[in-house]
Amino acid sequence: MTVEQARTKWGRTKWGRTKWGRTKFGTGRTPAMAIALPSGVVLGMAGGLLSVLVGVTASNPALGFWVFTSCLTMPAVALVYVLVVDRNTLEGAAERPDDSIESGWYDKAASGSFADLILVLGIASIILTFIPRDFFVDLKLVLPAVVAVCFASFGVRYLVLRRKG
Repeated sequence: MTVEQARTKWGRTKWGRTKWGRTKFGTGRTPAMAIALPSGVVLGMAGGLLSVLVGVTASNPALGFWVFTSCLTMPAVALVYVLVVDRNTLEGAAERPDDSIESGWYDKAASGSFADLILVLGIASIILTFIPRDFFVDLKLVLPAVVAVCFASFGVRYLVLRRKG
């Protein structure tokens, strides 16, 4: 029995692989973009309508509706596509992406950056304990700084691991 016959037998890819893939549900014969495009347009229009109802576009509601709709449609299509596509029906998709070397780099970088985050927050807590009470720290600045440290730590660790190979 070939691999393709085994996949068909166990229901993984019943109709073969295509460039844009097929849906996860139903018979699996419906192209994923046939669901993603209309759903994304509807979600984009709902976002445009929400912007008008909230009053973001008070000066020109019609123009604001179309601007918001056009800006939100493509991300909504992408989101719906990611949710409905069966990756086993995509051409060129890896069989087991969790076993790739990149996945290992990601896991090591994420665990290392979490350890960095705990270290930085611990040191910051100790420093803030000894600062006088009249010193004010604005959380609107501190929390984005913590996120930036996390991004930087993960990015540097991932790039180092990738360079090492």
